[in-house]
Amino acid sequence: MHAKLRAAELWHRYELSLPVDLKLVVSNLGLEVVTFPFQGRVKEAIIEGVIGVRPGLTRPWFRWLVAHAVGHHMLHVGTSFYFSSWQWVNHAKAERQAEEFAAWFLGGPQGWRYSPEDLAIPAEKAQLVRTITAGGGDVPLDLQEPD
Repeated sequence: MHAKLRAAELWHRYELSLPVDLKLVVSNLGLEVVTFPFQGRVKEAIIEGVIGVRPGLTRPWFRWLVAHAVGHHMLHVGTSFYFSSWQWVNHAKAERQAEEFAAWFLGGPQGWRYSPEDLAIPAEKAQLVRTITAGGGDVPLDLQEPD
């Protein structure tokens, strides 16, 4: 629910519509997006207000990963790196929350109604958006007053 409320806060503050204007939001949050030649599984990271994204991604994947990083920025205090296997539980929770945020943020109040092309997201993420936004949760995104 917290991810939904934080996404709703951005929708209200910036009067967003679909597809979400990531440049507007990133700029107004004081974040910067740069490319960084990550290796292995890492495709994005956010450190000290700078979102690093692997170069060469398709536009939908670039948008999703930037939104995911904005989710970490909005939901998680500080930067977290996990070096030990026992830390995977915290990491998994933070990643799930950032994915939920990205789904609400890029999907908007009725993301379940739109195609991946309409939302400018990867087709692989469309089911996540549909699943998360279809139920609506307890607080409608378009009616919630942010804290």
